[in-house]
This record gives sequence, C-alpha cells and structure tokens, in this order.
Amino acid sequence: MPRGGLRELVFVVDISAFTKNGFASSTTFRDKPVDIEFDDGDLGVFLPRTMAEGLGVRKGSPLAVVLEDGSKNLVRTKVASVGKGLRISESRVYYAVGKAGSAVVRIRKP
Repeated sequence: MPRGGLRELVFVVDISAFTKNGFASSTTFRDKPVDIEFDDGDLGVFLPRTMAEGLGVRKGSPLAVVLEDGSKNLVRTKVASVGKGLRISESRVYYAVGKAGSAVVRIRKP
C-alpha cells in the first residue's frame, strides 16, 4: 500500500483480557487478527510499521482517536512509537473503553 494510503484505522474492540498495566482486546486489521493493548499512561499511540506507513505517520506525528462508545469521544494524541505492537496509551481512551467494555476505535490524522 502506498505511503499515506489509509484514511483511518478502524477497530471493533471488546475487552478480552486484563494485563499488568491495563487491558487488551483481539481485533482484526486487513482480515488478520491483531492484539491491541490499552493503558492510562498518556504516552500516545504505538503503531506497527504497516499501520504507520498506511496512515503516512511516523514517531511524533499528531493523531486523533475517535471512540464510538455511545458518547463519541475525540482524543488528540501523537504517535509514541512505530514498531511491532499496537497499543493506545491514553487515559481518556482507556477509561472510556473500560467503562463501556467495548467500542469502535478510529485512529486517524487530525
């Protein structure tokens, strides 16, 4: 996929496990299973390389996380790191998803 070819990343999230620092969910990306972790560290969004390249972002790039959890929360954040795993380290996202137990999470450039 060309750099910046995706408009947004969309994940349907249901809490499936609790971790040492938060909770996790299994979701899909391009019809393949992906684990996504959540914590309240306010560090930003950690993206796998393929997702970052698809959005056309790199470490430090601004991002918006939109939660469709009944309240339509918008959280402005940044790319914390580009690597292997997918993790959202934002307290507002963490507590909103944790309270609802599930949500549709959209990650996009602002």
